[in-house]
Amino acid sequence: MNRKVQEKHQIKDKIVYHANTHLGWSIVIMHDNVLIDNYHTHIAHIHPYPKKHFIKKNLKNQDQYKILDIVLLHIDLNNGLKLELLEEELNDYNVD
Repeated sequence: MNRKVQEKHQIKDKIVYHANTHLGWSIVIMHDNVLIDNYHTHIAHIHPYPKKHFIKKNLKNQDQYKILDIVLLHIDLNNGLKLELLEEELNDYNVD
C-alpha cells in the first residue's frame, strides 16, 4: 500500500502541490510543471525542464518545509515563477 499525504497551495496564479510518501517528498509548481523532490537519491533536487525530466540539479537546502516556504514566498513576491531566480534562492538560502 502506498500512503501519500498531499497538500495544495494556491499562490497568485500558481498551484503548488506538496506530497509525502514513504519513498520521499515532492513539490510541483503548476502550470509550469517544475518538480522539486528527493525521490530515488534522497537528496533534494530540482527538475527545471518538464520535458527533460532526466535533467536535475541538486540543492544545498535539504529541508522540504524550508524549500516549500521559499517556493511559496518566491511566487508571492515575484507574482509568478522566475525559474533562474528560484534556483538561486534555493541554493543561496542560509541552511541551518
